[in-house]
Amino acid sequence: MTNCSKGAECKSVCVLSKILADTYSLLLKTQNVHWNVQSCNFWDIHLMTDGHYNDLFAAIDVIAERIRMVGGKAPATFSELASLSSFDEKITPGADGKGMLQELLKAHEAICKDLRDGLASIAELNDHGTADVLGSRLSFHEKVVWMLKASLG
Repeated sequence: MTNCSKGAECKSVCVLSKILADTYSLLLKTQNVHWNVQSCNFWDIHLMTDGHYNDLFAAIDVIAERIRMVGGKAPATFSELASLSSFDEKITPGADGKGMLQELLKAHEAICKDLRDGLASIAELNDHGTADVLGSRLSFHEKVVWMLKASLG
């Protein structure tokens, strides 16, 4: 990973690269649930995760392009992304629908933390474009946290 203390441009690249990795891991985790959930609430979970992974997929391109705009190179291999992510893409084998939603909830909460930390980290850089991307992503993940908590009761 790039040394994030080398300057404003580099700090933005580091923050965005971590969020890209988290988003990619969450996309895979969400698709796993979408494809493999078995629950009395199957259809609701299937539809909800469909919307989530479509949003995540679109966000990956936005984040990667922002990395390029600020002068970085987007991490683009599974190994690079895995080394940067705060969590892995796996779902616990044998998890039921509730367990799968709990795992998604933990991942969304982790990415919310990383987004808040990233926003704080770049606050003094006047990198408003990156702050806009991060703020938009935070709003999405906070809404999903709310939805998942409501779904879990």
